[in-house]
Amino acid sequence: MTLRTLLATGAVYLSLMAAAAADLQESLSLESPALGREMKYSLYLPEQRSGVLPALYLLHGLGGNERDWQTLGEIRQTADRLIAEKAIPPLAIVMPDAGNSWYINSPAHGAYEDAILKDLIPQVEVRHSIGGTAADRAIAGLSMGGYGALRLAFRNPGTFAMTGALSAAIFPDLARREDVTEQQIGFFKGAFGTPFDIAAFNRENFFADIPSLAAAKARPAIFVTVGDDDGFGLYEGNVALYLALKRAGVPVEFRMTDGNHTWKLWREEIEDVLRYYGEVLRARAG
Repeated sequence: MTLRTLLATGAVYLSLMAAAAADLQESLSLESPALGREMKYSLYLPEQRSGVLPALYLLHGLGGNERDWQTLGEIRQTADRLIAEKAIPPLAIVMPDAGNSWYINSPAHGAYEDAILKDLIPQVEVRHSIGGTAADRAIAGLSMGGYGALRLAFRNPGTFAMTGALSAAIFPDLARREDVTEQQIGFFKGAFGTPFDIAAFNRENFFADIPSLAAAKARPAIFVTVGDDDGFGLYEGNVALYLALKRAGVPVEFRMTDGNHTWKLWREEIEDVLRYYGEVLRARAG
């Protein structure tokens, strides 16, 4: 065996050992008074950890669950690599299950907004010694989860240091029933009323929250990314949000990348979201 082969083999072995030392706990549960039942979540903890870790709450999309970001998104492998490269500081990643709730309080699915803000975050941060303050807490998600992450952060600007959205299901407020397709109404799964209620949708939407977000003393850093070939045309809503934030004077990092509404794209985009959160953490620490 040559020296080069020996070194390469050793590097692979050390990499595998480091990955094995990281901790991924899937389908944990906590009691949620808001839901009146248990709420499941998965938790990633890095190998390098001491003291209280920063936390990223990472939300799944429609039809997903608390395991999606690992089984389909390979989040553990990505986080392990970026931490090992010192591209991001060690952090915890919490991945809750929210069904098809759109992360709002609704009769159809339950009080998921309250479950996340009042049950999940306080309980997991004490139980696992993570987060604890807005400066050490972020929220991000894909598609329906991107909608949820932005909405929760915009409506609670002092709760998160950063919010990120990947191919978020964003729609400006609706003026007419014709402004939304039957396909999209089907994707809403009754979260905004059955039959679909335009007024209910607009009440829950977050475009109206932008003025108060702009006026807030503390507000999250914002990272929005979407594929230019998104099969649902979600680049339109994402661009509309970008323009609305810019007009309001709210800083936002916006990326339109090459890709469709697929896990192939999200596995790439989540790396950019993690790197951005790492920059936010370092800036606020320094």
